[in-house]
Amino acid sequence: MKSASKSASMIITMFTQQNQEMQLAQAKKEFDEMAKEIADRRKKLLFQLEKGKKKEVEKVDASKAEKFKTMVVFQLTKQDEHRIPLEELEQRFQTSAKTGLTREVADQKLVEHGKNQLSQKEKEPWYMKLIHELTSMFAWLLWAGAALCFLAYGLAPEDPSNLYLGIVIMVVNTLTGIITFFQNAKSEAIMDAFKNFIPPETLVIRDGQQQKFPASNLVPGDVVVIENGKRIPADIRILESNEMKVDNSSLTGESLLLLRSPECTNQTNPLETKNLAFFGTLCKEGNGKGIVIFTGDNTVIGQIAGLVESSGGDDTTLRRELNVFIKYIAVIAISIGVIFFVLGFIIGYPAITNLVFAIGIIVANVPEGLLATVTVALTLTAKKLAYKKVLVKNLEGVETLGSTQDLFSISRSCICSDKTGTLTQNKMTVENLWFNNKKYKGLNREKMGPKFNYEYDINEVGFRTLHETAILCSEATFDSALPQEQQIRIQNTIGLNQQQKDQKLKEAQEKWNQNFQKMSCQEKPTIGDASETALIKFFQPINDIIQTRQSRQVARDKENKMAKMPFNSTNKYAFIIVEYETADSHYCLLTKGAPERIWGLCDSAYSNGRVELKDEKWEQSFLSINEQFGRQGERVLGFAKFHLPKDQFPIGYQFNLDKMNFPFNKQVFVGLISLIDPPKDNVPYAVIKCKTAGIQVIMVTGDQPVTAAAIARQCNIITEKTVDEVMQEKGISFEEAFHQSNALVIHGDKLTKMAIDDEGLPEEDKGRQLQEWLSKPQLVFARTSPAQKLIIVAGCQRRGHIVAVTGDGVNDSPAIKKADIGIAMGITGSDVAKDAADMILLNDDFSSIVVGIEEGRKIFDNLKKSIAYCLTSNISELLPFLGFVVFRIPLPLTTVLILCIDIGTDIFPCTTYVFEDADIDIMTRRPRSQDEHLVSGKLLVYAYLQNGVLSTYCGYFQWFVTLYDFGFYPSDLLFIGVRETILPKVGDVYDPNDPWFGNSNLKRIYENGKCDFDFPSSEVEEIDWIYANHAKLDLRMAYIECKDGELKEVFEWAPCSVNLVSPYTKKPYCYSTEASNYAQTSFFYGIVVGQICNYQGLRSLKNAGTFQGFSNYYMFFGFWVEFMLTVALSYIEVFNTVFGTRDLLFIHYGVCALPFALIMLIWAEGRKWMIRASKSNTNYPSWWERCVVF
Repeated sequence: MKSASKSASMIITMFTQQNQEMQLAQAKKEFDEMAKEIADRRKKLLFQLEKGKKKEVEKVDASKAEKFKTMVVFQLTKQDEHRIPLEELEQRFQTSAKTGLTREVADQKLVEHGKNQLSQKEKEPWYMKLIHELTSMFAWLLWAGAALCFLAYGLAPEDPSNLYLGIVIMVVNTLTGIITFFQNAKSEAIMDAFKNFIPPETLVIRDGQQQKFPASNLVPGDVVVIENGKRIPADIRILESNEMKVDNSSLTGESLLLLRSPECTNQTNPLETKNLAFFGTLCKEGNGKGIVIFTGDNTVIGQIAGLVESSGGDDTTLRRELNVFIKYIAVIAISIGVIFFVLGFIIGYPAITNLVFAIGIIVANVPEGLLATVTVALTLTAKKLAYKKVLVKNLEGVETLGSTQDLFSISRSCICSDKTGTLTQNKMTVENLWFNNKKYKGLNREKMGPKFNYEYDINEVGFRTLHETAILCSEATFDSALPQEQQIRIQNTIGLNQQQKDQKLKEAQEKWNQNFQKMSCQEKPTIGDASETALIKFFQPINDIIQTRQSRQVARDKENKMAKMPFNSTNKYAFIIVEYETADSHYCLLTKGAPERIWGLCDSAYSNGRVELKDEKWEQSFLSINEQFGRQGERVLGFAKFHLPKDQFPIGYQFNLDKMNFPFNKQVFVGLISLIDPPKDNVPYAVIKCKTAGIQVIMVTGDQPVTAAAIARQCNIITEKTVDEVMQEKGISFEEAFHQSNALVIHGDKLTKMAIDDEGLPEEDKGRQLQEWLSKPQLVFARTSPAQKLIIVAGCQRRGHIVAVTGDGVNDSPAIKKADIGIAMGITGSDVAKDAADMILLNDDFSSIVVGIEEGRKIFDNLKKSIAYCLTSNISELLPFLGFVVFRIPLPLTTVLILCIDIGTDIFPCTTYVFEDADIDIMTRRPRSQDEHLVSGKLLVYAYLQNGVLSTYCGYFQWFVTLYDFGFYPSDLLFIGVRETILPKVGDVYDPNDPWFGNSNLKRIYENGKCDFDFPSSEVEEIDWIYANHAKLDLRMAYIECKDGELKEVFEWAPCSVNLVSPYTKKPYCYSTEASNYAQTSFFYGIVVGQICNYQGLRSLKNAGTFQGFSNYYMFFGFWVEFMLTVALSYIEVFNTVFGTRDLLFIHYGVCALPFALIMLIWAEGRKWMIRASKSNTNYPSWWERCVVF
């Protein structure tokens, strides 16, 4: 189940939900015209309603509006720290922007406000988590079974087997609970390692001195220095900004860098103003200084802690399925137990005997080993997924990804996936180059290798000019500093003093430096924006970027500062002036920026080293290539340069960047470089696998529709023309084009308009437009907000989908939490998203989701196989009890041997199903129906009525053969348990020629050898076939009847074929109840042999057994363990005593069960052949597929 704790993540989630509602409210303002249209439409609708209904609707709407207004006002007006004058802010916090707080005031505020950290609800104690694992519905069923065993022992203490059975069930139940507890605890430990909201130390100005302090000791009013690459330690108001840009992706999910400045740019919404930076976000560029305004729970992510309400998650699909199965088993077991309890009274058994029998039947129906099997299977699968970089936080979540549904309709399960970082590499990469009026594919030389045939020539003058211009205009560099996450982990290590931490930091830095040198350029971390990072990673393998930059010294301006201007959104360009000696120039102006802006600054262009004036041909070429790059969703950078004439700009010229005292609009165009965040290499194939598995992949992104559609095409999410493209190509309306294409790109504005349109409609009529969009198999949502992502998830669930949602930002957490399976990114994901998720992709790779889907489907299949395997032996355990009660034959199988099957010989082979290869159609089969359960009626019919009966034949045939070898004809065993007779004495010897057959008690009663009267009732009793009370008696002297005045033998005894002596009675097995103990062991082995063939038949649900092969070495290990257990039970004396087993001859070692075991295997293979042979060629499955496949 999903966590229900009031953690910091829950606080952030609740805040995000409210913030998203604010975003929707803001969006509504932008649709005034549409709102007016809706209002007119609503008036017409209300006019048609009765007055009473009209008033009621108006009252409800007014109430909702007031509630929404109150919430928005609370959020927007409560904080004013961002808009009040700086002097007032200093007075409020008793601080100074220059000297900061005094030590005394800071200490007082620390006592008043507490530590700068988010408070968390106290974690659930470990023992409560363990108790939770020990009290699941399945566990309760086993506890009840153990209790019944103890009750049976109390009623019949002469049979200790029930005591043993109860103890072992308790041990198994406890062990499985402990295994699950430790596996989930391990996942939680990995989760704790992710938490890195707060940096360990930060630069603070106090008493006018800059010093390092633990960030947890910050208080409101502290003046902090924000360094490049560091996390913001609290909510701060910006005092100084040196091109400081922050990455708010941990809070908003958007990876765009946002410029911070001291000016308040939004009076009403503190989240949108540029003069605030928020706790937990990252300073990616520049640096700055600010005043702390909120710390800990009073920060943006913690200020609504009091509004958080704990909410539990739904059970996983596997948990629901297991609960349904447990109910089935409980009903079946109790029903049969009650029926035979009543039947026993009718037959005439005593009440205590009846109760013991009923308990035995109930226990026989409970698969005691299945809980352990499920736990081990899930644990092994979770480990396999972890090896494949998928962390499962809850074992039962393993199966959920494989859940699909709706067998006959077109609706499918779906994955709502982010684009950036999940489908794509989250690394801007050079895609194309355009220089010399030609386009070149920008393949990376480090990735493709030196022998690859590249389209561009690194020695060509046009390429070298573009190379030099791009590197000199960019500032991004490779970052060899120890990653902050590692610094935080070391600084937060408990039990180390600061000196030890510094030593560990030094060692970690040295190790990091060694690894850094071995990294490829693509792997090395960088400092700088994404576009410049792409440039240096492309050009570094060609020539070292530091060497390129050092080859040209930056010119100085009139203030002796470097003559360069960074990029800003107003100018849309950046430039630098460098010392560049040529025949005509000392300085060179190099510019980069938006392609249209750079093209407009140029009056000529380079072509093969020559300068050509711009003409109509150049204009058309530029417009064409720029439009092409845009259609492909690529981000484009333009580059230009201009050698400043030496006569006008001599050495030492003082440049004025404000007045631009140099020619800026006469530059020479160098070329274009297009960038793209490309799909990960294995994503396109992974999407195809999802489609063949009946799982729809929906892209939900904040990018522009053109970019989103281009990436969706590369990822195989879209494979045809979209509705918009059909509409533009054919000049038709959106409604007409909608029915001519299966691919659709929806802008987020349409979702907002839909939300407005739905106002006032009944609940069942809302979202119909979204349902139409979701009917498209190829779907992209672009320019969506997190609130809209939540709407999309709800719409998919309304269609009956099992929805998986990926996300990385705090704002994604509501959608992740709402999804059936929430998936967070392990590398780029925020701590909150990871907390809300059920699974974490440790490598941020979408294809890992497909691995999870395949493993989920496989484990669902394998659990079916395991359950069918376990239930098969249940029938062969139950029918012996029924035969004993109804036909009064000797008990073929004791409850202790039932236990040996359920949690002994069955459990190891049952567990090895998890290692079986998936069926060949695992990712191409129809999605499973919503009505298809883990344990279906078809599975029960197969396990109980087909293989269960054949398995019973294996045991009974072996049992009858064994008893025949010891002198008992099968027909004589019927009702042998109710025959009353006069027992001989232990020392009596059977003599067929003696009138009394050697029975001295008969001789005492009938001295003359004639039975003139019936057996005296005081002398008559039944043979004890259950316990060893009569084990030393020769039954040929006991089963005597008085017939026609003569004493005669009741049975015609079979010859004693096996002359064995029991080690317990020191007498032969033949013609004694001791033969029953021997035969019970033989019955047990007959079931084991049947189960071996049953295992082979169940290794696949449809594939032929020969197709599966024998590559599952764990299967052989399971059989070897099973064989060793049977040997131990049979030939180790202490086990003979405890379990009532006997050492068998080879002929009784299940050999006689082989014919029926082989029939079981032949039937299973024939059944699968019929399923394959009768496969339907239409969408409607054949009878065999509908009624036989389980």
